[in-house]
Amino acid sequence: RNNQRHSNNDARRPPKTFMPTNGASRTSRKELLDLIGNNPGGHLDESSRFKFETKLRAYANTPNVDPSDVLFAIGSSVYGTNISFPVQEQTNGSKPSDEEEKETNIIIDFDYMKAFMKDVFLSYGVKPVHAETCSEVLIEADRRGIDSHGFGRLKPIYCDRMDQGILWPDKPIDVIKQTDTTALVDGNLGLGLYIGPHCMQMAIDKAKKHGVGFVVVQNSTHYGIAGYYATMATDAGCIGLSGTNARPSIAPTFGVEPMLGTNPLCFGIPSDDDFPFVIDCATSVNQRGKIERYAREGKDTPRGAVIDSDGIERTDTEGILKDMVMGKCALTPLGGAGDAMAGYKGENISLIRIELFIAISLGRGLNCVRTKCISVHHFKSDDEMRSKKKKSSWDIVK
Repeated sequence: RNNQRHSNNDARRPPKTFMPTNGASRTSRKELLDLIGNNPGGHLDESSRFKFETKLRAYANTPNVDPSDVLFAIGSSVYGTNISFPVQEQTNGSKPSDEEEKETNIIIDFDYMKAFMKDVFLSYGVKPVHAETCSEVLIEADRRGIDSHGFGRLKPIYCDRMDQGILWPDKPIDVIKQTDTTALVDGNLGLGLYIGPHCMQMAIDKAKKHGVGFVVVQNSTHYGIAGYYATMATDAGCIGLSGTNARPSIAPTFGVEPMLGTNPLCFGIPSDDDFPFVIDCATSVNQRGKIERYAREGKDTPRGAVIDSDGIERTDTEGILKDMVMGKCALTPLGGAGDAMAGYKGENISLIRIELFIAISLGRGLNCVRTKCISVHHFKSDDEMRSKKKKSSWDIVK
């Protein structure tokens, strides 16, 4: 499903192709490919999803089918159909060695993955220029090895939310107010993956002309990795700042209820070396995207990253993801739960650097809007529970 990181020697190998060895497998696979090719938006239609799931399960039960066939990844990521295969044993009854398992890994080219994601966005009605931008932001996360924010989030964060009407594929970006160095932008609940780059470019253009650019965005949505935007700034020769507040998911020190967002903050500074200096991190020990990756890999969540409503540090990844939806689990702040490892530092970085900074910048109450900061500054916001009353900076801090 995700591109496997590999050595230079691996990079020279051609990608593995799938060629079923028996007629039934070949027929089933061709039917699945035809279904996808002739109906690219079929995952939005219930009858098409049912037809795809039925054919995929039939294909999975044909003799000698390859579990690593990309069709099973498409079934999981796009159609929501997960197929489980038992671990194959060798003739002596033992499991394959690590070296033998490595040989079965499938290398999928980044360009192929990006093209696939672009096609998915187009099928939802995203404009071609925006679909190109959205797929580029996501694939850049995979290129950097940030598996928690790339291809693996295409379905749960973007496709599912467009299906549910939480965000929209074709909303315009409106500039509400601007000066030479600042701007307030409304994303109208469109895809943050194209709103973010647009506003970062605004900030860069202002900085190039006037020395600094600060763009605040309200009514936006998940925008991928914050580091993408800071790197846009460094590529333009600017010092970049990018960040966002988020839904409550972190428990405060000695608490168990999710109250603070993971609120990532990212800085990028150009350098004389081949790469700029960029730091992009959340204010929690772990983020939900990484826990979702643990689930895909069948791994436990490291102890100390999640605490439940009974104050127990949880490691059962599948249970954690279910309970997080119900508000029964919370992420721990940088430093962990309690004060033994200075968890209050992570709590206050989340609260002061992001929540208060954003609230003061927008003149609104805490946890009011979803906001992002980018390069020479860009902020973004998710507009629910927003205070209608104007507040002074001191009122907000109090």
